Amino acid sequence: MKQKYESLVIFNGSLPDEAIQKESAAFEDFLKVNTEFEKVDAWGKKNLAYQIKKKKTGVYHLFIYQDQSEKNVAGKIDKFFKLNDAVIRQLTVIREEPKVVERKNAKAPTLMEEPVREGDDLHE
Repeated sequence: MKQKYESLVIFNGSLPDEAIQKESAAFEDFLKVNTEFEKVDAWGKKNLAYQIKKKKTGVYHLFIYQDQSEKNVAGKIDKFFKLNDAVIRQLTVIREEPKVVERKNAKAPTLMEEPVREGDDLHE
């Protein structure tokens, strides 16, 4: 059974933009080879709430992909990040789709209680 995953990666904010793009592209290529890659969402440079590895800023990227659980790609991803000095923090989680909840006996909201008739003045 395929699971959807998302990996949030914080790259070192003191690196030049070209280096961060190169690292992001390398991880994207890794995911395309080993998983069914969906998309990457670059959130940009942000100040960290606290210092991580003596860094005050980080560049956030969110990677979304699908994978079969028996491939053990999560372990490979963890190793990929631990060996990469440009990554200061990462987190991979299973992405759950939001559940649609239907409300029974719920009345749809209405704007007016009475129907508008021809000739009614709405600006009284």
